[in-house]
Amino acid sequence: ERIGGKDVKVEVMVQPGESPATFNPKPKKMSRLANSKLYFSIGVPFERIWISRLKAIQPDLKFISLNQDLSSKIKSGHSQDKQDPHIWLSPLLVKKMVTGIEVALSEEKPERAEFFKINHITLAQELDTLDQEIRDILANGKTRSFMVFHPAWSYFAEAYGLKQISIEHNGKEPGPRTLQEIINRGKKLHIKTIFVQKQFGLSVAKKIAKMIGATIQEMDPLAENYFENMRQTAKAISGANH
Repeated sequence: ERIGGKDVKVEVMVQPGESPATFNPKPKKMSRLANSKLYFSIGVPFERIWISRLKAIQPDLKFISLNQDLSSKIKSGHSQDKQDPHIWLSPLLVKKMVTGIEVALSEEKPERAEFFKINHITLAQELDTLDQEIRDILANGKTRSFMVFHPAWSYFAEAYGLKQISIEHNGKEPGPRTLQEIINRGKKLHIKTIFVQKQFGLSVAKKIAKMIGATIQEMDPLAENYFENMRQTAKAISGANH
């Protein structure tokens, strides 16, 4: 939307509140795809199953992979063969994704290439500003470690020199021994907040929070207002919201 402006109509596959891990496109959504020219993929779980099916159903639809060459095998708590798909949680990686979007839109509508380029430059500058804002917020923070239920924030942690402690590992809740290790780590690092997202269960996070004297706070990696969400996340992790 930011690159294409009124020249593009953006349809979102996964709506707010839906999980990309368990998402199943409804027939209505599939019929909308029939009218689409481009599909920007990002590497979330449902795409691994559906992209090949979509290509078979819609042979004329152009697929642009925005996670190509971006997702590194950082230690995230996602299983080793499945890289962490949450690349958009690093503003500097988003800048690279934005370039891919501009190129694809310009190839599709060459007569509007200049317009897309201007929008790209503006957005890239805003992402640089956001990156600096996050660095400033975290520099004044009380902690460099944070605990989450689902390990969605690996790229954010990598970008800003933070340590993400995940309760869930490879999609599984911890067993008794691992649970005790997490509790011990949380106490040692004086973790005061455990971050959860509405797409995943809360009971284990609540149990750990009680054991280490922490509070639960929702942090949504899929929030639509990207800039505000990233600022609020940085504040929450740094302890500025307490």
